[in-house]
Amino acid sequence: MRTTRRTFLGLGAAVAAFPTTFSITRAQSKPDVIRLAGPGNAAGRPYGNGSIGILRGLELLEKEFEPDGIRIEWQFPRGTGPAINEAFANRQLEFASYGGLPNIVGRGAGVRTTVLAASGISPTYVGVRPAAGIKTLADLKGKKVAFQRGTIFELSLSLILAGVGLKNEDVQIFDLQGADQTAAIQSGDVDALLGQGNQVLALVNSGLVEVLYSTKGPAPGSTFGSFTVLDSFAEANPEIVARVLRAYVEASRFASLDENREKLYDIWALTGSPRESYVTDYAGDNLGDRNSPLLDGFYRANIKAGLDFTLEQRLVRKPFDVDEWIQDGLLTRTLADLGYETVWTPREADGKTRT
Repeated sequence: MRTTRRTFLGLGAAVAAFPTTFSITRAQSKPDVIRLAGPGNAAGRPYGNGSIGILRGLELLEKEFEPDGIRIEWQFPRGTGPAINEAFANRQLEFASYGGLPNIVGRGAGVRTTVLAASGISPTYVGVRPAAGIKTLADLKGKKVAFQRGTIFELSLSLILAGVGLKNEDVQIFDLQGADQTAAIQSGDVDALLGQGNQVLALVNSGLVEVLYSTKGPAPGSTFGSFTVLDSFAEANPEIVARVLRAYVEASRFASLDENREKLYDIWALTGSPRESYVTDYAGDNLGDRNSPLLDGFYRANIKAGLDFTLEQRLVRKPFDVDEWIQDGLLTRTLADLGYETVWTPREADGKTRT
């Protein structure tokens, strides 16, 4: 997506939608590189899922900024959200799309970012070893459950267990990254794991686990996340931020069109996860619901619930103003400029669409 005169004029109006904290105070030379990140994968490949994966796979940013001589660098760390927070804190990133819980923890720890768009929603899967004797969610009590702490799955587990009257403290939590989770399941060192479809369903196909439960629907415990920008970069480069967000929205739209479904599976399979795991995960789902960038009532309710959880678990020491962190002015203007106001349907706090 290269910037024509028409889109440049639209970007100028979009930049005006930034809050005053994004106003530029002094002339800045354009950056040599724009660095973006998303959650990593067990294979360690530089590709991602969701809209950020499509943005990467279609090389929209590379095409957009090639005339400017600006390089695009991608990071998909195996440490996922916590590693992305560390990179933000060390100013090794400008943008990232990752899970809602580490988003919140990073912001609460003082990493100055701003939310530009949502990164969609995905079901959480609970996979269990067939020999573990786990038939219901209530059977998880006292069992060994693996996921990476500090990620969205810590919140997911809490919400899923709450449905059967349990808490995270009622299970034995093993803090493991993706590849280590698989090894622990194979060895019998853990009984269950939490993850997204591309991870868990791949293990189902190999016979290592069975799906005990999923939040397809969505149900409480589904994963959500944010596309964020480092404030210092946004303040110095408002036009570039507008162009990056525009490309992100274009990727979200591509990922929301059913005519692109087969192409989406091909791109996401570049992560190393079996293509069939994406086919199964997305079966029967509306792509627009899964890949919506809207900062709607449902997104905000999830963020506020996540903040409450981080405070309760002492992952964040003091609350912060969520409405100040989430800035939807630029997104609103970008959607209008692209003519995408009706591509996605806003949802209320309970997840239901507005009528």
